[in-house]
Amino acid sequence: METVGIIVGIIAGIVAILGGVVGMWFRLRPRPDSERLTLELIDERVKQAVAASFDELQKGALTPPAGTTPVDTDALAGAATERTAQLLGEAVELQGQHREREAIERLLTAYDMEIPPVAKAQLHILAGNGFLRLSVLEQAEGHYYDALVAAEETGHQQGQAAALSGLGIVYRQRGDLDRAEEHHQKALAIDEEIGNRLGQANQLGNLGNVYLERGDLDRAEEHHKRALDISRKIGNRLSEAQDLGNLGGVYAQHADLDRAEEHHKRALAIDEEIDNRLGQANQLGNLGNVYADRGDLDRAEEHHQKALDISREIGNRLSEAQDLGNLGNVYSRRGNLDRAKEHYQKALSLFQEVGAQPQIAQTQRLIDELRTPPQE
Repeated sequence: METVGIIVGIIAGIVAILGGVVGMWFRLRPRPDSERLTLELIDERVKQAVAASFDELQKGALTPPAGTTPVDTDALAGAATERTAQLLGEAVELQGQHREREAIERLLTAYDMEIPPVAKAQLHILAGNGFLRLSVLEQAEGHYYDALVAAEETGHQQGQAAALSGLGIVYRQRGDLDRAEEHHQKALAIDEEIGNRLGQANQLGNLGNVYLERGDLDRAEEHHKRALDISRKIGNRLSEAQDLGNLGGVYAQHADLDRAEEHHKRALAIDEEIDNRLGQANQLGNLGNVYADRGDLDRAEEHHQKALDISREIGNRLSEAQDLGNLGNVYSRRGNLDRAKEHYQKALSLFQEVGAQPQIAQTQRLIDELRTPPQE
């Protein structure tokens, strides 16, 4: 029996050694077609999971702000791993909990910064869009700049135009209109060179917004009309709705409230048709402002409340804050200062939560004005 035990032990040892050698041989030998197919299926599953996550993320915190170029998520999906898919899934969950900033941070964690420059540019544009939507302008600017560097490194012109566009919007929101115009003009030149019609419409719209803020209403109207013409020719309904809304804003500044109402209603109809909920909230808010300017405060309140309901439904806190502020304006006009202050305070809290510095200052000013007794 002892001899048998010794023999069995020797055989077991030999098998263990052979197992190690066989294992090594299997690792070194070329993969069979079946194994390559399995890996391809895994890669495809990862890409599908990543694509699904990007679809969800771009319905919330990472929704491209108006005037920005859609992100090429195919480049990002091609640089994804299973760990990437997992982290992006977590980002979607965070977004569902209205923790947008954490969702953006999880997005950045999902990728190794050694990814190819084309993918890196798209990643930074996506993050820049998220921070821009949250009005965290410093971080938005940083990501757009990193995107521009990565795109220039590879000569990827569409990425350069998208990054320049984002930077232009940041500068406009800061009130640096000359710098904003310069960046949108550069982006427009690139989009024209490469034949990117949607990019051209976006840049013309962005330039129109710059001229509107300067008070150059004729030039603003001209650029928004050119943008609208392109959007209609390429059949981009989302861009068309944005251009109509922008024109409505120009006519409101002209005090042509009938024409403003007409354009905001047409934009709203398109946003309803394509189920763009954020666009619906924006246009309802714009219409509410038109009715408020007419003195029809009941209708204004109704539209701002509808906008607020949608903003809360989709979990967009920045839009919610704007709707609360608009309602505060209605109550202030009615002389209901307590209710106005209540809505301004709620709006201020949300603006502070998302880091929207320009809106924080504006809302605080409105609250301070309510506290100041009228001069006799």
